[in-house]
Amino acid sequence: MIENEIELKLCKEIRSRRKEAGLTLSGLAKRSGLPLEMLEELERGKIPEEMIVDDAAALADVFQCKIWELFD
Repeated sequence: MIENEIELKLCKEIRSRRKEAGLTLSGLAKRSGLPLEMLEELERGKIPEEMIVDDAAALADVFQCKIWELFD
């Protein structure tokens, strides 16, 4: 799998889980502690350059899953 496909998969999974949880982007920002701008970029299908593993871990915590499940 190439890098762009992995990136797209992560972004789609985050969007899907957010909607499934009934969260808005601002609600997800509040619960995860991540900047709204970062989440907006993810929703547009792009992983922000400043995003680190801890940010993915924060999202996984909100969605009550393991980090690797965000790549399913």
